[in-house]
Amino acid sequence: MNQQPTYRVYGTTLSGPAERDWELILETTDAAQATQAVHETEGTFWRRLTEDDTVVLPRV
Repeated sequence: MNQQPTYRVYGTTLSGPAERDWELILETTDAAQATQAVHETEGTFWRRLTEDDTVVLPRV
């Protein structure tokens, strides 16, 4: 049985964030939902997408 990857979208309001400055916005196994969320900008300066704790998009 294949386990689906877990996607996490993090956001920060800082223009030059450190690792501790990223806050979890969304955790899902739905790749489409994660991709949509990482490209939204409301309330954040940067967003980041991870797949199973590996950074896929570092700053969007």
